[in-house]
Amino acid sequence: MAGACKNRLETGTYRASAQTGTALANIPIPIGCAPSPRISAVSGHGGARNSASRPSDYLTLGQARSLIDAALAARNIARPFNRHITVHWEAAGVPDGEAMAATTAFLKCLRDWTGGRTAYVWVRENGDGKGSHLHILAHVPLVKTWHFALARRWLGRITGKPYRAGIIRTRPIAGAGEPDGAAYSANLQAVLAYVLKGAEPDAAAALGIGHEAGGRIIGKRCGTSRNIGAKARRRGILPQVRAPAPARIPSERI
Repeated sequence: MAGACKNRLETGTYRASAQTGTALANIPIPIGCAPSPRISAVSGHGGARNSASRPSDYLTLGQARSLIDAALAARNIARPFNRHITVHWEAAGVPDGEAMAATTAFLKCLRDWTGGRTAYVWVRENGDGKGSHLHILAHVPLVKTWHFALARRWLGRITGKPYRAGIIRTRPIAGAGEPDGAAYSANLQAVLAYVLKGAEPDAAAALGIGHEAGGRIIGKRCGTSRNIGAKARRRGILPQVRAPAPARIPSERI
């Protein structure tokens, strides 16, 4: 889906809060038409190969910046993130020690359903009151219609347990139909700031976003689909873009 350079701003569900004021206008995420290179279907997800048993408490600054780079790369390959998905693994009966395997399985379901025509970033957290959970920012092709019955089937196959209300929450990201426009730029900044809120306090300050403890998780904390990962960017498979920081905005609970 290539973005058209138009002035009309698309409405949608995930929008930058009016409380952000003029701060969003100061974030230099590019707005305008850019070439969209051809790229093959994604076959897996990448990122740092952390030990399956290694604990971590925060996203590092390098990890956060890499996820921002990947978000911009997704737009550059005409697969802008248009959906935010949250999966509450603890509520689904999946302990954190098994949440990485469940995350891998869920992302495979997403890739298979889209025929590989997707791009995504993901972050795991383990917060008080929510337990172990997963945030995904993903591109869902226009020819596909997201519905809860689909995700519930995936979850049933992964966990072997009946679905409980609230395990999966999702909403579209407004403006993705015109990814080169100001509306999408602002909304992408807002949702990135939310999923990156668990960065180290100094990293959050460097990025200019609010910090909330992301909790201790076991295994890999974040990652991307391979088609927008660091290796793909280094090899020049897609344009290398140095991402700016998201805006400082109030964190929104989902």
